Amino acid sequence: MSDQLSTSTYDAATLLQDMRNELQPLLQRITTHRYLQALEEGRVPSDSLKTLASQQYHIVSRAIQNIALLLSRYGNQPSRKKLNDFLQAEFAVNEALLTFARAIGLSEADLQNAPKLPEALMFSYYEAFLCLYGTDADLITAFYFDAQVWIANALRVSRALQKHYGLSREDVRFFEMYANYQPHDDEVLPFIQAALDRGTSLGDCPGCKPDEANLQLALNRGVTASQIRESTRLLLEYEWHFWEAMAKEAGV
Repeated sequence: MSDQLSTSTYDAATLLQDMRNELQPLLQRITTHRYLQALEEGRVPSDSLKTLASQQYHIVSRAIQNIALLLSRYGNQPSRKKLNDFLQAEFAVNEALLTFARAIGLSEADLQNAPKLPEALMFSYYEAFLCLYGTDADLITAFYFDAQVWIANALRVSRALQKHYGLSREDVRFFEMYANYQPHDDEVLPFIQAALDRGTSLGDCPGCKPDEANLQLALNRGVTASQIRESTRLLLEYEWHFWEAMAKEAGV
């Protein structure tokens, strides 16, 4: 698909549907990760749960900073409401994460001082890249797809922790509350479409002087469908690496 098509005639609904088809193998790879099965069978060592908590703490605490940065960049766009929803959700899940950590014997100071696992935090580092150099549509679309796999996996984690590791429903609320934040198509399509429309002016007039009109074209440049695709795919790849890091640390 050419960039010209992806910016001038690609509508957001078609883009999302195409991406669902393209990403299905990757989405499936994440939701069938071996770590989840090992946890459901009680084969993950209890001490490894501390790694799960600490790496999630590093990711969530950085997400607050990351999303706040993107919100400041797009505070003049209608997408600011969706970005602020993301930000407020991170504040809420951070509190629930601390509850989970306390249930397995970790204080917030323990979480802060826990070593960072590079493979586990690739997700967080790429999120920071998107918030600094990407666009509102990149993050909104990437989160739209990532929420699907994270929610599915997190609910399995919640059930396994209650069944095999003696934790209560309140202890594992962190893993269940993301289901409250699953975005629907109609909540993300307008912002993706707006970003695609901002990209319809890609390509300056060859030979034109750098006058006011051409300067405005440059300022109005937006996002191509290929960029949104790549941003989403990469964030999902790093989501898979998070689970891979958990599996390796747990020896499963």
